[in-house]
Amino acid sequence: MPENSLQALKRRSMDNQENRNPLEREEKLLLNVVSHIRKTWKDQLVVYPTMKSKDLDMLAFIYNASEPITMQDLAFFLKVSPAAVTQMTAAMEKKHILKKETNEKDHRINHIVLHPELMEAIEKDHTQIKEKLRRFDEYTNHEFDLEKILSALSDFFEQDLNE
Repeated sequence: MPENSLQALKRRSMDNQENRNPLEREEKLLLNVVSHIRKTWKDQLVVYPTMKSKDLDMLAFIYNASEPITMQDLAFFLKVSPAAVTQMTAAMEKKHILKKETNEKDHRINHIVLHPELMEAIEKDHTQIKEKLRRFDEYTNHEFDLEKILSALSDFFEQDLNE
């Protein structure tokens, strides 16, 4: 039976992958995984296309903070004026991304927190990620120590950012 053009294309693609060196194959695999993650997050985060790098930095700072964040904290972290932070947070409040909460001890101080709707979406996303990791672990018959692999990747990328 003659080979159709789709079968021929798949065969050539597989032949090309086999001829690549292991580092090229690993790079392609990593890029494929990153592409899937990026697409998933972009599809889930409706506001993603309208957000700037500083906006995402601010959200990460607030999310990872161990104590309440003030407008001054944000201005210092982002290296911008308090007026700029006021504009940024006001725009995000309108989109239900951030919320201001008054400090109970000093009503002049506002804490900036992630909006409950966003926190709910983040928690849902975390649950989905955990489920995907569980399914992957089952798929591979527990062949890999996922925690060790992911920890090593995280440490490597963190070190790479600091260089």
